[in-house]
Amino acid sequence: MPINKPHLPRGSLRSLGILHDVAVAAVSMTLALGLAWNFQGLFIYWQLWAIIGSFTLLSAVMFPLFSLNSGAWRYASLLDVASIVKAVTAIIAVFLIGHFILFRGAFLPRSALIITWFIMIVGLGGPRLLYRLSKERGFSDTAQRLAPGKVQHVVLYGFNDNADLFLRNARRSQPNTHIVAILDPRAKNWRRRLHGVKVIGDLTSLSFLVRKNELSATPISQIIITQTNLPPQEISQVVEAASPLKIAVKRLPDISRAGGVDGEAPIEALPVSLEDLLGRNEVDLDIREVAQLLNDRCIAVTGAGGSIGSELVKQISAFQPRRLLLIDNCEYNLYAIGRHLASFHPEISIVERIADVRRKDRIEAAFAAFKPDVVFHAAALKHVPLVEDNPLEGIETNLFGTRNVADAALSCDATAFVMVSTDKAVNPANVMGATKRAAEAYCQSLDLSGSRTRFMTVRFGNVLGSAGSVIPLFQSQLQRGGPLTVTHAKITRFFMTIPEACRLILHAAGHGVASRTARGQIFVLDMGEPILITTLAERLIQLAGLRPNVDIKIEYTGLRPGEKLYEELFAEGETVEKTARPGLLTANSSVSDSSFLRRNFEAMEKALAASDTDRAIDLLKHIVPDFRQEPAAIAQPTPEQSGFSPNLPIPPAS
Repeated sequence: MPINKPHLPRGSLRSLGILHDVAVAAVSMTLALGLAWNFQGLFIYWQLWAIIGSFTLLSAVMFPLFSLNSGAWRYASLLDVASIVKAVTAIIAVFLIGHFILFRGAFLPRSALIITWFIMIVGLGGPRLLYRLSKERGFSDTAQRLAPGKVQHVVLYGFNDNADLFLRNARRSQPNTHIVAILDPRAKNWRRRLHGVKVIGDLTSLSFLVRKNELSATPISQIIITQTNLPPQEISQVVEAASPLKIAVKRLPDISRAGGVDGEAPIEALPVSLEDLLGRNEVDLDIREVAQLLNDRCIAVTGAGGSIGSELVKQISAFQPRRLLLIDNCEYNLYAIGRHLASFHPEISIVERIADVRRKDRIEAAFAAFKPDVVFHAAALKHVPLVEDNPLEGIETNLFGTRNVADAALSCDATAFVMVSTDKAVNPANVMGATKRAAEAYCQSLDLSGSRTRFMTVRFGNVLGSAGSVIPLFQSQLQRGGPLTVTHAKITRFFMTIPEACRLILHAAGHGVASRTARGQIFVLDMGEPILITTLAERLIQLAGLRPNVDIKIEYTGLRPGEKLYEELFAEGETVEKTARPGLLTANSSVSDSSFLRRNFEAMEKALAASDTDRAIDLLKHIVPDFRQEPAAIAQPTPEQSGFSPNLPIPPAS
């Protein structure tokens, strides 16, 4: 049962503090004069009591000038002690000067002032520091005595300033959190202490510490990473060490921005996410190029409510465009991103249009009305098996939807059109990838036509948490208790976080327009190294504090139609070039003749109108010669057979 402690009003506590300080002044001068006069003079000379009274009154008047009670005692620090020293010194100096002018120093030994100075500093500063110490140490002890089952026993990983701030905050504001020990990889910090908590060693000491605490009926529930910029490899090592012990892994936020550092609010540790494990060094965005492209302009985004589109919109809004034209066929997603912008960027004009990119007339009408300067085309069907089962829908959305938006951008004389593509467009083995490659080819042909509008394509791999990503599936399976299903033990994919992908899309767009790069190029984001999907599943299980294939099973279901063991970022016929911008490459490929594309598009439209799937697929293969549609039964070569061996940034779990 929770125990409600009585609390005095804040004003009453401040009044008590003032009374305490005035009483200390009176007692200090009384003791000082008593020592100077052997205490007998206090009973003989009334002038001594006049000195005590006048000194006390002067102190009461001067204390507020130094704001001694403007801060809470529980947060007292050496800065407060410094203020006390200044206040006491000033009071004694003023009193000495005044008494000498009025009474020539009668009945006031000089030694009494020195004694008063020392007693007042101790009397004013000591209780403040003791009060803070009692609060910080008392909360954890009280919580353990009153509710031992509710106390969380925590280990910190990292001996640093963040650990110091979190320890102090936990003792002030988190009575149910008990810091058991600190782990640190640097041997020089072992056996050191931070606020009484010992650094016992590195990660290898964790299992011993857990067993020790279990024997004393104080099981450790979590380990908190204190360093905010810890490399993903080291975070992964912490997760690996904690998973077999069933300890949750959390991390501290950026404490410099946390509201609870100096106040009452507790600093909440955050769960470690896959983004933390897969994260890479952020690419420096060329603000000038992007700002020149977006600032004070009308920007259109299709698929604006989707995972990638909505993040694009959020990042674009930071560059203060004049207007944002948001297009999406999902009412709720469009509403959600619109409300977000209304809350955080009320200064930007927001136009929301429920429209499908397959409706050419609706897209043209919106573009004609608002004449966007830059168009980001993120609308697409991304789920490979669904598009494989519904190829006509995939062709109509991904291919003709892109054509509709690109043509509308050309008609309104936009500065730039940017298409969001995928690594599945390289040597496509499924309809989704083939439609995206055909859309790339169309944008390349428009860019080579010599129009004022630049048509750029940005190609990248899987995005964590996006609509087509495997992560949401794994998370839902994990919530149900498993198993997590992977199609093949050796399947790999490139991964990137949504914010990083969107930063690089803006990066590519700004660079493409500002640098006047060669036309017809495809920008490719540097995705790093591919990652085993099995490793991804293992890490998700470990992040939940569980053990892969012990607490949660991983099952292999076989490759689905159109699914490859590994993806590529460049086709065989493409030449790769670096750009002046880190994280950004270009692919130069042969471009189909525009008349060839128009003829095949017209034939494709007739096949769609007749619902002739076979004819549509044949035409798609004609447009994209690299398209090799493979059924699930036909195995793709493994990375080892093709000479490709992924260097995984996350080491496989044991």
